[in-house]
Amino acid sequence: MSADLHERLRQFTRTILERRGALVEWPEGADEGWAMLTPELSGRLGGGELLRLTHQPIEGALSANLATDFLERLAPLVEAEPRVAAVQIPEMYLKRAAMDEPVARTFAWLNAKVKVTGTEAQRVEYHEWTFRAAITSEDTWEDVITVTLNSTSGSEVALPDILALMDTQPHTPANAASDTCASATQRAAAHVEERAAAFIGRLESRLRRDRKRLKDYYNALLRETKEGGTNEDAEKAEAKRRVVELELRRKTSELEERYRLQVALTPLTLVRLEMPALAVQCDVFRKQARKQHTLYWNPLLTALEPMRCARCGAGAFAVAFTDDTVEPQCAACGR
Repeated sequence: MSADLHERLRQFTRTILERRGALVEWPEGADEGWAMLTPELSGRLGGGELLRLTHQPIEGALSANLATDFLERLAPLVEAEPRVAAVQIPEMYLKRAAMDEPVARTFAWLNAKVKVTGTEAQRVEYHEWTFRAAITSEDTWEDVITVTLNSTSGSEVALPDILALMDTQPHTPANAASDTCASATQRAAAHVEERAAAFIGRLESRLRRDRKRLKDYYNALLRETKEGGTNEDAEKAEAKRRVVELELRRKTSELEERYRLQVALTPLTLVRLEMPALAVQCDVFRKQARKQHTLYWNPLLTALEPMRCARCGAGAFAVAFTDDTVEPQCAACGR
């Protein structure tokens, strides 16, 4: 496993156990740690009150390793957690200076003229979605993906863990949450593609290897068929060739099916955070068209958030706009 995945699994383990009343000592960067469990938690995990924590598949320990039964052992604890939480930050400092220069410094407008027309303090809700991601093929890849969206703009924002923030308070929203699940799923799928790139690359390499072995084997059979043609009439040789070619196609089809990727994204939790943000209104001029867009200055990040690409959903600071509808697109989609 990568160092990044090690750290995320360590933090995930620590968070889940501490929320269930355990005392956990597993420092960042350490190979191992320990947890003092409550009797109820000890019974759920099937062990003593002192539990060894490690990334290695060691008998008697809780191994934070996706190649072990780690997810299966923690599944009952995760399922017992609330699936939706709502918190708020009542007050935060918002930038008061003019935003023309920060916008010009942060964004590259690739094909349009953009003018800042004003700013306004708003209460904005952010949605932190957590997904279980799995790719099943000849081998299996699993991970936990977190995506946080500005529910008003739809932009993905790299906020810190919301439940770990010190200034949050429990909150009862007046309105139902806006539906950001589809957008969050789109972004989670993009993160899966990035994180699983090495895994997919290994599968593709093994598939090419196995294809070559099949072709080499059946091509050898075909050569034998030709070499033995002097002892058989032409019709029997041709029939044998067709059988070999058919069998090669069947085996190749079976191979392709075995390596076929099946991707599953399962939403696990949603955390809603309401907090102040500074809305920055901008007029965008593209050829003869004009449209107003809103950017957001985030006080947690003390920075402007990216714009959401209307085509792929990615956040972008280098932005192009469509000709007629003046919709934002990332540099890749706007080519």
